[in-house]
Amino acid sequence: MSTIKVDNLQTTSGAGLFPARAWVNFDGTGTVAIRDDGNVSSITDYGVGNYGVNFSTSLSSANYATSAHASGEGTSYSLNSQTAIYPSGNGGTNPTASFFRIVTGNSGNASTKQDKAYIHVMALM
Repeated sequence: MSTIKVDNLQTTSGAGLFPARAWVNFDGTGTVAIRDDGNVSSITDYGVGNYGVNFSTSLSSANYATSAHASGEGTSYSLNSQTAIYPSGNGGTNPTASFFRIVTGNSGNASTKQDKAYIHVMALM
């Protein structure tokens, strides 16, 4: 198999493409476990519903966009969840080129953190 390495991707019309620079699918209940990932070295568990995502290879800056979704508590499945990047003002840390924090909780009460069985996160730059 061959490997293709490029610095920039573009459509045929010249528009830029921005693939995910990092992504992860992990179980946030019990002992945190990564199911699959791209450019994520580990997940850090900071307590109930509070996780750190560590990149294998740092991004060029901390100015990336993130998207996240979480669902399910234990063995039940629920779409009623809230996911947020953890801002420094709430006792967390600002995202860096190699790391960011994420919080998952109950959508009925955003201040109630909850572990989720299915957490999906990506970082785009």
